[in-house]
Amino acid sequence: MKLLILAANGQIARIVEERILTEDKFKDVDLVLLLRRASRLQSLKDRYPDRVTLVDGDINNKQDVVDAAKGCDMIFSAVVDHDDAGNNRPTKNIIAAAEANKISRVIETSLLGIYNEVPGKFGKWNRDFCFGGNPEGSAPVNADQLLAAGTAWGLLTQILTV
Repeated sequence: MKLLILAANGQIARIVEERILTEDKFKDVDLVLLLRRASRLQSLKDRYPDRVTLVDGDINNKQDVVDAAKGCDMIFSAVVDHDDAGNNRPTKNIIAAAEANKISRVIETSLLGIYNEVPGKFGKWNRDFCFGGNPEGSAPVNADQLLAAGTAWGLLTQILTV
């Protein structure tokens, strides 16, 4: 299986990459890692030359994401889509890449509390800090809804809240 990881140099992505490359149960998973300045992960490529492909690219550039996804079986977006001004460009680019490459599985990272599921004082703090008091209509919620709507075009969306 070939897994495309977008924003591959982020903290969550690095944890996922390390586990996939070192745990025996993932020995048949190869990684395509898209990030700006791919040279930052050259040491990972050097350690696993047969399992890691580095791609210079930007998740805000549709063609970069579509091209990186060629030959992949799954996409993992390791970044929260905060693109209010650009109308969720990263998520729309992921959807375009999945459609163009007939990829049926996408894993999205998102923010805790996008559906007000965090109770108590911490939930209130999270809503106030991350969403100005109300997550409704925010870019992360819109991104989640765009991917969920993807079931109409065949994507199975799995959501990880971090």
